[in-house]
Amino acid sequence: MLFTAAKATHLGALPQGRPERGSRALDMVRTHDDLGFGGCTNSGECTAVCPKGIPLEAIGRFNRDVLKASLGNSEN
Repeated sequence: MLFTAAKATHLGALPQGRPERGSRALDMVRTHDDLGFGGCTNSGECTAVCPKGIPLEAIGRFNRDVLKASLGNSEN
């Protein structure tokens, strides 16, 4: 989940990536689930061993994007 969140956050921060931010987040979660990856516990264990140093805040931003898109809120 950490990598998925980091990639979605990175793409959503780019000006050309903002229009698809919500749909991208939902698509990434769907693909993540279809491939059998587990969800995130937000305990931070993944950040302790992440070789790229991706912060836990990336998951928080990603979860907000998913929630907004699920509720139909297109504002960023």
